[in-house]
Amino acid sequence: MLNSVLPQRRSGRLKDFDYSSNGFYFITLCCYKRFLLFGEIVDHQMQTNAIGSLVALQWQKVPERFPAVELHPWVLMPNHFHAILALSHEPKTQGTKLGAVVGAFKSLSQKALRGTFGQNTPQLWQRGYYDHVIRNEEAYQHIANYIQTNPRSWQTDYFNCSGR
Repeated sequence: MLNSVLPQRRSGRLKDFDYSSNGFYFITLCCYKRFLLFGEIVDHQMQTNAIGSLVALQWQKVPERFPAVELHPWVLMPNHFHAILALSHEPKTQGTKLGAVVGAFKSLSQKALRGTFGQNTPQLWQRGYYDHVIRNEEAYQHIANYIQTNPRSWQTDYFNCSGR
């Protein structure tokens, strides 16, 4: 009865889609409360601070933990992160799920932050993440271009709370 009063969180995931299937995925993760934790945009280039550099390093380590993951274009912005990743499993092997990859990255980057700067560090990530299944080469190229040019569009970026 109590559950009927509480708001229900809706999933943005595709119904009946296997998020461990081979393919390309576009993900976006946001900083907790969209705080500007990772650095700043200077002359249309992302300049990471110590936290941003630590997060970038953790992303680059993802394939070590998940051999089925291949990293494609990605960008760390002052308060969010965009990336394309590919899942590629060998036939008859256990599939790595997209959610497991994202969850591990968020957890490991938070742990690395605490290990470097101590226990009283800020929370890095908002709950959840955005994802999009990339279905063709045209969509891949469009998203890759968006990622690569994102720092140049920071002033008008949807996630830039300070630029409006």
